[in-house]
Amino acid sequence: MISVAAYLENEKVADLRSEYVNGLCLPVVGASRRHDQICMRLAQLLADHLNGSACRLFRPRVKVHLQGPADERFYYPDLHVACQEAAEHPDYLDTPRLIIEVLSAASAHRDRDEKAPAYCRMATLDELVLVADDAPRIEVRRRRDQWAPETLVDTGALDLISIGAVIPLEQIFGGLAPGGNKEPLT
Repeated sequence: MISVAAYLENEKVADLRSEYVNGLCLPVVGASRRHDQICMRLAQLLADHLNGSACRLFRPRVKVHLQGPADERFYYPDLHVACQEAAEHPDYLDTPRLIIEVLSAASAHRDRDEKAPAYCRMATLDELVLVADDAPRIEVRRRRDQWAPETLVDTGALDLISIGAVIPLEQIFGGLAPGGNKEPLT
């Protein structure tokens, strides 16, 4: 078991990143090329959309902090957007409006079964997006819909209501080589 203070200090100098769950440090798994390409495309599309707004996009070098009764966690989402000005710690955010996780074979189970329910307990979070890395499949969960999943497959568009963006799936997945996660999205 490690304290939050020790974890945060260790992360500043660690060669490999870890996530923190109630005193345990869990290594962040590597990503495939396809996973990285999906993240990069989404980051560029979101950055372009958010340009000039009060919202800011963060990539997986910045942690999110989740805290509840007897529960404290730090995760590195693939992408997250914060729109509130707050006196936040320089190394993490605790006010995301949107979180996006790109699922991989190594991370899908943990992203879906551990992180997603924890994220949905965050007071500021409006949308959680889980993106498959093996096919054009996206699951969107929204606070306004009591976190019920909506699945997009093959065509159509990702409607990010939390930040007012609509992104065609073709812009996310088009031209990518097949491969990636072989686990089902849901």
